[in-house]
Amino acid sequence: MKIAFVSDIHGNLPALQAVLQDIARRGVAQVVDLGDMLSGPLMPLETARFLMQQQDWLHIAGNHERQVLEIPLERQGASDAFASAALDGEARDWLRGVVASTDPRLHQATLWTGRLGDDVALCHGSPRSDLEYLLETPEGESVALALGAEVEQRLDGRIPPHIGLLACGHSHVPRAVRTRGGLLIVNPGSVGLPAYDDDHPYPRSAYHRVENGSPDARYAVAEKTAAGWQAELISVPYAFKPMAALAEHNGRADWAHALTTGYMPREPR
Repeated sequence: MKIAFVSDIHGNLPALQAVLQDIARRGVAQVVDLGDMLSGPLMPLETARFLMQQQDWLHIAGNHERQVLEIPLERQGASDAFASAALDGEARDWLRGVVASTDPRLHQATLWTGRLGDDVALCHGSPRSDLEYLLETPEGESVALALGAEVEQRLDGRIPPHIGLLACGHSHVPRAVRTRGGLLIVNPGSVGLPAYDDDHPYPRSAYHRVENGSPDARYAVAEKTAAGWQAELISVPYAFKPMAALAEHNGRADWAHALTTGYMPREPR
């Protein structure tokens, strides 16, 4: 069994289309979307309409889906506000359905018993919060691989012991980590945004940058073998310059730099 995981598309439809071409080339039929689909100064409505057509996908909500729907427009950040203003009623209704489908029994973690097998769980951030990095910890102005004890703390006992694969997103950093108990945790990285900065990680504020060092789109393929779950982290080139120009046109020079280089601009703070 093979599953392709995509996450953090952020309205970058050309990057998503390049990823899907690569998924098709590999013959993977099941695609799972781990959230943060639309937010950003690119193509939120077009991306929503494209995703609405993918009838066989599984979608879970990220923090930006929740923020777009729950926070008043005048209080939303620039990326959420751009997406919120662009969405039509049909897209907004679809987004509400995605948010509603995230299983509240495990907070932001969702068990897909049957369709993905009985040993797969999904979350956007960590099982306890869609705002928490599961596999990264801010360190200085960057992020580092979380220690094993930190990962266990963030799992918070919410993943049943029979689960062999947990897929997460949110941090935009592609990683595969296996816990001491044998759980494989896979973050596919970001389809649409290879770098960003933030100062509100969960549970406390700390300015940091996330930088993957190239403009490529990222995703992952997990496969269940006789030995257990294994994962491949994949980097896909695409025509990023038009998306960078669009971000610049929409007043987001920071996004334009990130989309072009995979790094955040260094500006005095």
